[in-house]
Amino acid sequence: MYIDNLLTICTSQDLGDSQAPGTVLSENSVDLGAAKDLSKGKPLYVVITVEESFVGNTSVAFQVITDSVATLADTPTVHVSTPAIAVGSLTAGREPIVLPIANPLSVSEQYLGIQFVIVGGTGTAGIVSAHIGFDAP
Repeated sequence: MYIDNLLTICTSQDLGDSQAPGTVLSENSVDLGAAKDLSKGKPLYVVITVEESFVGNTSVAFQVITDSVATLADTPTVHVSTPAIAVGSLTAGREPIVLPIANPLSVSEQYLGIQFVIVGGTGTAGIVSAHIGFDAP
């Protein structure tokens, strides 16, 4: 699969290294620019792959967010979310987690990313990558 570097949200982001429960922001954000219509009306997806199985926490919810700052640390708006997924299901090589996103995005915020809502215990393993895709895998 071809992945545009400018549409990469995170690459091998470690969410399990001594990770206490809480909200973690993606290491990168995608600059939506002024248009916010990335694919000229075609469906868009955020595709999340699990590269290392999660261990230690109870569950993780994946939320697609936008914010006015590239760090996503101002006041992010949640657009779509998974339910909490048990870490036993977050195994390396599992089917990607695919979240459809509206296109064009009806937002005033310029940056898109993910926040990971981690629940229970202290994590010891769990690595993910995510990008925006034009086709669901």
